[in-house]
Amino acid sequence: MSVDDDATPGIPSVDIDHQQYDDMVDAEADDPEEILAEVEFDTDLGVAMAEDAKRVSRGELSGDEYWDKYDAAAEAEFGDDYRNTPNPAIDRDEQTVSSEKAESLGCSVGSMCDVASQLDDEAADAEDSSRWGMVIDLQKCVGCDSCTVACKAENRTPPGVSYNVVMEEEHGEFPDVSRTNVPRPCMQCENPPCVQVCPVSATYKMENGVVNIDYDRCIGCRYCMIGCPYGARYFDFGDNYDDEVEGSGEVTSPEYKVDRGDREPGKSPIGNVRKCSFCTHRLERGEEPACVETCVGDARNMGDLDDPDSDVAEMAESSRAFQLKESEGTDPNVYYLK
Repeated sequence: MSVDDDATPGIPSVDIDHQQYDDMVDAEADDPEEILAEVEFDTDLGVAMAEDAKRVSRGELSGDEYWDKYDAAAEAEFGDDYRNTPNPAIDRDEQTVSSEKAESLGCSVGSMCDVASQLDDEAADAEDSSRWGMVIDLQKCVGCDSCTVACKAENRTPPGVSYNVVMEEEHGEFPDVSRTNVPRPCMQCENPPCVQVCPVSATYKMENGVVNIDYDRCIGCRYCMIGCPYGARYFDFGDNYDDEVEGSGEVTSPEYKVDRGDREPGKSPIGNVRKCSFCTHRLERGEEPACVETCVGDARNMGDLDDPDSDVAEMAESSRAFQLKESEGTDPNVYYLK
């Protein structure tokens, strides 16, 4: 049997352009209507809001125009859950809606900082000026899935919820076959459509660049799931690994530094949307995310993108660097090296 001796584990022997990487993301995507099929809220409204949220990220629609279009419908569909929550990003520098427009809407006008009530006032996010980013070297990724396993072990995610997945695609014909491995965490976008589409501001962007979810505010509408161009969000249906690991539902997840106790029906995060948070609880302890710490190929790198002297900032500026689905205008804080 002959193989291409020059092929490396993560990179095929043929050139792969950016569109082919983007196509791998699209191939993994679930059908929006299937995602919303069992949700009690309006599917057509969710699809429309999600598509327009992506338009906001692309700069084709302003935040003011977005909420002009959906304010009445969101109030009618979500009632007090919508009326009693601040509009997304109203007091952020990268706000998606003007203060004037927010004051005219059916939802409350308030600080998005109040949304992050789960986090301590003394959290590192409030003190640290870092903008966390990740750079993944595709020439070093061997497709071992250690990042996937480490993430599940660290965050105690249930069946059907995997914050880190590795997309795979084979190239060539036997015996000259090679494979592309593309790890895909949450992109932690600078212009996240998931924040724009959330009708109850459960999804919010922290000052350190990480996009997080307030489980106590999330109503499980799943609109953010179809708003994410990367398919990086999952719904917690309440399943456990009890058949494989006795008492698995009794192990507490460390996410957002909140001890929620045993997993029980009707108790968050069951019934919520979940996603990668760059292991915020670890970052605040001065540690790397679990996926970075355990990467056997040393393909993952974590650091401050705003520090020009940091390794990740230099790698993100290299000629090898690119972002997935750049045309979406999301400006991810996850970069890849081709």
